[in-house]
Amino acid sequence: MNDQLKEEKFGTVPQTSQFKIPIFKSIVAALIVAVCLQLISSVINIPAYFKEELYHITLPVSFLVGGVLAIFILIPYVKTSWKAILAHIWQPASIGVLFLSTLFYIFMLPFAEFLTSMIPTEGIPWLEDFYKQIIQAFEMMMDYKIAGFITVCILAPILEEILFRGIILRGLFQQGVSPIIAIALSSLLFGLAHMNPWQFLGAGLLGAVFGFVYYRTKALWICIFLHALNNTVSFIFMLRYKSMDENVTNPNNYTSVMISFAIAVFLGWSLYKITKNKVKWN
Repeated sequence: MNDQLKEEKFGTVPQTSQFKIPIFKSIVAALIVAVCLQLISSVINIPAYFKEELYHITLPVSFLVGGVLAIFILIPYVKTSWKAILAHIWQPASIGVLFLSTLFYIFMLPFAEFLTSMIPTEGIPWLEDFYKQIIQAFEMMMDYKIAGFITVCILAPILEEILFRGIILRGLFQQGVSPIIAIALSSLLFGLAHMNPWQFLGAGLLGAVFGFVYYRTKALWICIFLHALNNTVSFIFMLRYKSMDENVTNPNNYTSVMISFAIAVFLGWSLYKITKNKVKWN
């Protein structure tokens, strides 16, 4: 196998005993992210429990501090650097690649919403109660629109893409884990990090889309853009319909969902072809 082919495949696939270590480290890294975000959020939001107006400040600040803390913990844990992360954030990519990546996300969205619709919201008592708690948390965003927009549409795309693609997924690639396993695992962890079953499947699939784009382009800014686009559209729909249940597409129209999915697969293949051998990982 020549050097160019090795670059394309991120090196030879390690033996099972060897790639268990990076996979285990990625799971620990995702746990660190979840703990940082939840713990810091709980602590910083304490004053708002007594004076609700403070949520205008504590909502975005808690997410920002939790995300940055997770990044500072993970950088030495996975043995990377801010310089390496910033290099990927600003990695050049053509307009054609950005256009294809955006279409890839758009046509995959109906299938993501279809997967989300498969999780019931009523009929199972404990699941119904949990869903009501999730609804209450999202309704808070509607009461603090500016804080919610900053948190959901700006901070979440930047910090989550740095954490799950720029650190966790990149670490798996550089440890020689095969792209399919690396993208699948990182997207699974991304879905789990949302800590509710309704976002798990949809977010997990979109995480795989972002992961594939990152794999083919090395341009973290494209992933941040797609993530921000997704969250902004969802946020606008939530404000427009005063509900978390509204979808951008109709997940019950199975024909259109499958046609859209087929187009997304073609677009993903097209993105793979135009980036083949152009981006090298080390």
